[in-house]
Amino acid sequence: MNKQPGRRGILACGLMLLLMTMHVPTKAATTPERNEIEERDKWDLSSMYDSAEAWDRHYREVESMVAALAARQGTLGEGADALRSALELRDAIGVQLEKLQAYAAMRHHEDMRLPGPQGTLQRAETLAVRYGEATAWFQPELLQIPEARLKEWLRAEGLRVYGHYFDDLLRSKAHILSSREEELLAMAGKTTETGDNAFSLLTNTELRRRTVKDPEGAEVEVTSPVFYQALYSKDRRYRRDAFEAYHQGYLDVKSTLAATLAGTMHRDWYYSKARHYGSSLERALDAENLPAGVYHNLIGTIGRHLPLLHRYAALKKRALGLDAVHFYDLYVNLADVPERQYTWAEARTLVLDGIKPFGSEYGAVMRQAFDSRWIDVYANRGKMTGAYNMGTYLSAPYVLLNYTGTFNDVSTVAHELGHAMQSYFAKENQPPVYAGYPMFTAEVASTAAEIVFKRSMLDRAADRKERAFLINQMLEDMRQTVFRQTQFAEFELAAHTLAEKGEPMTAEVFMRIGREIYERYYGPEFVIDPGLEVECLRIPHFYTNYYVHRYANSYCAAAAIARQIMAGNAGAQERWLQFLKTGNSRYALDMLKLAGVDMTTPQPIEEAMALFRQLLDELEPLLEAGGAGQ
Repeated sequence: MNKQPGRRGILACGLMLLLMTMHVPTKAATTPERNEIEERDKWDLSSMYDSAEAWDRHYREVESMVAALAARQGTLGEGADALRSALELRDAIGVQLEKLQAYAAMRHHEDMRLPGPQGTLQRAETLAVRYGEATAWFQPELLQIPEARLKEWLRAEGLRVYGHYFDDLLRSKAHILSSREEELLAMAGKTTETGDNAFSLLTNTELRRRTVKDPEGAEVEVTSPVFYQALYSKDRRYRRDAFEAYHQGYLDVKSTLAATLAGTMHRDWYYSKARHYGSSLERALDAENLPAGVYHNLIGTIGRHLPLLHRYAALKKRALGLDAVHFYDLYVNLADVPERQYTWAEARTLVLDGIKPFGSEYGAVMRQAFDSRWIDVYANRGKMTGAYNMGTYLSAPYVLLNYTGTFNDVSTVAHELGHAMQSYFAKENQPPVYAGYPMFTAEVASTAAEIVFKRSMLDRAADRKERAFLINQMLEDMRQTVFRQTQFAEFELAAHTLAEKGEPMTAEVFMRIGREIYERYYGPEFVIDPGLEVECLRIPHFYTNYYVHRYANSYCAAAAIARQIMAGNAGAQERWLQFLKTGNSRYALDMLKLAGVDMTTPQPIEEAMALFRQLLDELEPLLEAGGAGQ
């Protein structure tokens, strides 16, 4: 996961768009306190602030900068110099406020039980809202400058860099409101995030967690990390018990979760109507100049290939010797090999070896991430679950993990460091206004890194069972990232449509939609247990307007890029680095075309489905020649 959107959007959407990678198994009973973890295995945030007092001083400085920018109201049209000065001050505030928020968020995520860091994060978020309120006039005032005059000013040395920014701004002119209307929308910022905040607090801190017996007979509390660990276990009884225990906690509060989700759907529709969009999807895609066809290409193309997923589910039934396939059977690897554990040192070596096709410049930065304490490695009590990269313009691109040594964990290292590489190369090669990158491309860099890493492992695997294990892992990547996220994209479209039509959004309505989509995706061999119906109410990404489709689209784009690089195609490595260094200076689709992929067509998705079929064709005889296990 990652948080690094374009600078113009980072304060509006908030810093906490965390693209969670849920491969983070751990046992709650043995999770240490943070002070029990070696310093070398924690990220070093001291280069950002060496004390709470330093953060507070910077906070007050940024407050003053916000006031100074607010005082510029009415001056933007006075001339090229006035415009340049205001834009540079705005950019400076953006990166300074981003630093304040990122540091506060990362400190909070180290141990979310602590009230002090939580309060610091709330202060940073409040300042971001105040910044939005104080500068709501900025874009409307820019749009009052006659376009011909503006284009003349943009030829000046200090303003030339803002060419793409103003192209994007003028493209969005119809959806930017008056100064007062923009101020009112900014003032509503914290209020409209209530559903998201309530969901996060409920599911991370207050949800009732049940205990089950693990395969060794020990009682374990089924937290999110333990649940995902259990899904990969060969012990079916443990998988089933963990599934039922985990989802029962969500069933207990299904009506509350439905209310928070409904509130978020209403939030998205409110902002869409306020900005004169016909739907929440239109607003979400327009933020990155994406045509609606990109979304519908994905759903339509995957829909035509659902028989491949049915075939995969049937293979799981045969290979595991099951009477039917349940959700808790989907994640277990079909190859009959012992689960191997990798030390952190082994993970470092495997990842650095695996990404060599990206070249020496790329590899040197990734090595620096390991050696300079950019990574918070292990789980501790109270630490945020999952994994993410949080890069800022004024800091290293830090990575949070919950590493326990599984192969999935090693893959997650490659994935999150892939995010970090894009964060690093973008900020090192672009000015602040372009040092983020479009969210549509945010998962491409990470997924390409993970694909190339796994392909390197497969290429070295001579043993039949090891090959079967790795191919199954790659199929699971595609099931979880392409099929599953497209499934979620369908649900999200349906949920937003309910809000737009003013229809009821109860737990029963949401759960019925989720069940119908599951039935279509997994086919006749799949059993939908009662607990699975509540899954649609526990997905954090539904609280970020139309995000999940990016995972599936990004995987298809990344697979195409990775194929070119691994094949040694002429210029592929150079195009890849150019893509990473482009930052936010081009539209997302144009960035991907730089790397050789056109996502306005179904072609990359069709190619991904061909890869899924190819892997399935290879796995089936490997399993028939050997065995699997429950």
